[in-house]
Amino acid sequence: MYRNTIQFNKFQLPEKFNLTLSGNDYQITVIYNEANDRLYLTLADENGKVLVTNEKLVAGERLFADIGDASLPSEDLVLMDETGKETSVNFANVNESMFITIDDTFSNETNPNNTDEGIYNPDGDDTNMGMDDDDTLPSNDDFDGLDDFVEDRGEV
Repeated sequence: MYRNTIQFNKFQLPEKFNLTLSGNDYQITVIYNEANDRLYLTLADENGKVLVTNEKLVAGERLFADIGDASLPSEDLVLMDETGKETSVNFANVNESMFITIDDTFSNETNPNNTDEGIYNPDGDDTNMGMDDDDTLPSNDDFDGLDDFVEDRGEV
């Protein structure tokens, strides 16, 4: 895995564990609903005060995205399969190919179309990809091409 992941034992659900995010300690509980083959996450602060109840784990979506609460972790927690093959989260693929990741990469970093003439563009912002008009490459008068190389074959 390229990103850091939050691991839990899916065979012992519901599972409750502690995790430090954004410099704060949180209690996380993951539960499984067999009827719809879905997993849910409950987040509490270090004192056990519940901040989010039964957030559904959805592939490619950031956890707590629609909740504006300063007490939530600032990291983006995203359910993803870095290979791009999985499109849903279920018991079979969670912590196998689909992981809760701490998405600390640049936006659009893994987009294969994220280049500008071969220049790596980690944040997807094309505005500063080229050189400024007054920027020029330094010249090297000592080397002006292949004519500086003389091959001495000698006479035999």
